[in-house]
Amino acid sequence: MRTVRSHPRPGPGDQQVSSKAKNLGTGSSFGQARPVSARRAAIGAATGAPTTGVPDPTELPVSQIGQNPDNPREQLRDLDSLADSIREIGLINAITVASIDAYLRERPDRAGDVEDGVLYIVIDGHRRLEAARLAGAPTVRVSVDNALVSTDEALLEAAFVANVHRDDMNPLEQAQALQTLVKFYGSQNKASKRLGMAQSTISSKLSVLDLDPQLQADLVEGRRTIEHVRNLSKLTPAEQVQQADARAAASDRKRAQPSDLSRRDNPEQTEDLSRRDNPEQTEDLSRRDNPAPATKARPDDLPSPREAHADAGEKAASPQKAVVKMPWYDGDKVADLVLQKMDANQRERLLERLLAAHDRSAASQSAP
Repeated sequence: MRTVRSHPRPGPGDQQVSSKAKNLGTGSSFGQARPVSARRAAIGAATGAPTTGVPDPTELPVSQIGQNPDNPREQLRDLDSLADSIREIGLINAITVASIDAYLRERPDRAGDVEDGVLYIVIDGHRRLEAARLAGAPTVRVSVDNALVSTDEALLEAAFVANVHRDDMNPLEQAQALQTLVKFYGSQNKASKRLGMAQSTISSKLSVLDLDPQLQADLVEGRRTIEHVRNLSKLTPAEQVQQADARAAASDRKRAQPSDLSRRDNPEQTEDLSRRDNPEQTEDLSRRDNPAPATKARPDDLPSPREAHADAGEKAASPQKAVVKMPWYDGDKVADLVLQKMDANQRERLLERLLAAHDRSAASQSAP
């Protein structure tokens, strides 16, 4: 990493400090004025630019911004489309950055991991920065927040939450970042409170780390979805693959079935499919649409008044099938009916949907 040193020799009262971290000045977040860092003072001495009380910038040259070495996200998707958008209308959302001074103050040993020549690193906006580079943008809008790099925990937490809210990390990246955060917090319970995420959701996401490596690779490459592999960590690798295949096949069958909207919009097509799958029903429908000519009943075929009365009484006495109404107002009663009526596979599918809905709700509630 390139550093700039001022040439004036220190006076007798100046302290001599050998550590690079101790030479760095203090920082602050957002647009507030702050004391001048050693780096900024050196730049000021070399260029003659004012430094005292200068607020953080709101726009920076792309060349001065580098990627965060601790970013939990490894894959940057759809850069071409975002780059095209930046070329046309520019970057709408500012990139959150921190100064190199603030980053290295707590991590002097990471200087070699930072890109050469940069003065800031990205906290939130890695994909936007790469797309801006690809688009050839000279500058980008930024928001400087040095508080986000005050500790390793704060840095990882900020990057994780920002990516999760936009669904920018694949499930394996999420699990790896969550595992580190749980270690920082000390327990899943504390992580749950800090991140606004149910402990059961955290446990479910962490289970991805115990999957068969091939399933993990399939998940990252998009060959499988999280619904195919969720909560399989307690099974053997062979059982995991078998169960994941079964879930994928069930999903394919479900997608192949006509939806309720399709049935409503194409009732004739739905009836044709039903007749194909149920030939006996087709025969009944044919008889209904083309009844046989009526024949005149003979006197011997007619029931006596007493027999007719007995038949009517027997039909009236036969029990009607009770219609179960779902008690939507009572979650416990609904759960009882689900456990009573659904098989294990369907219960598992319902649980996956509920967990996914809970994740979306928690993310929207904790979003800034």
